[in-house]
Amino acid sequence: MERREMNALKTVTNGIFLFLLTGVVACYGGREIVEDEVVTDTLNKSDVVTVEDVGATVDVAIIDTWDRDEFYTTFTPTSYYQDWDVNDDSFLDEDEFTTSFFQIWDTDNDGMIEDIEWNAAVADYNLAGADWAAWDTNTDGFIETAEFDTGFNNLGWYNAWDTDGNGLIEAREYTDGVFTIWDEDEDDVLDDTEYTYFNTYYGI
Repeated sequence: MERREMNALKTVTNGIFLFLLTGVVACYGGREIVEDEVVTDTLNKSDVVTVEDVGATVDVAIIDTWDRDEFYTTFTPTSYYQDWDVNDDSFLDEDEFTTSFFQIWDTDNDGMIEDIEWNAAVADYNLAGADWAAWDTNTDGFIETAEFDTGFNNLGWYNAWDTDGNGLIEAREYTDGVFTIWDEDEDDVLDDTEYTYFNTYYGI
């Protein structure tokens, strides 16, 4: 009789425990965070959104983004623009502009663009349809500076980036132009994926 009562008590206790455990799992275990419920305005590179849920703090990684103003603010303190502005007049003329891009694409700094550097630049700078043969006009397997100048100028970037039409490119025009290249989905926001390509060349 005593053994039956002990077994009955264990059964009831186990049943209560399972009932409570099921309730806990139902309440907390299936918790999910719906992206639409997290609303932010402008996030900086270090921002993390915290969500309070039943006494527990959950860190939710939100994709980092820059708009044009934030990109300009971040880019301005670097020395890139000053390095490209060889004559220190606070503008880039067409020669400085083209030379700067040659130096960026020539990642091994050997004074010529090899096919591996060319292929990387074509992919990263979204130059779909760019033709190696049209740039390597002497067919020696390299793009030297004179060939690069002709090919690059044919892209029309200098005039497109010179938005005020004064024949010179100032820092803001330059960063807006770079931003436009990297903003592949054209949403006026540079996200982490797009920034990765940019950072390969500029490293900020």
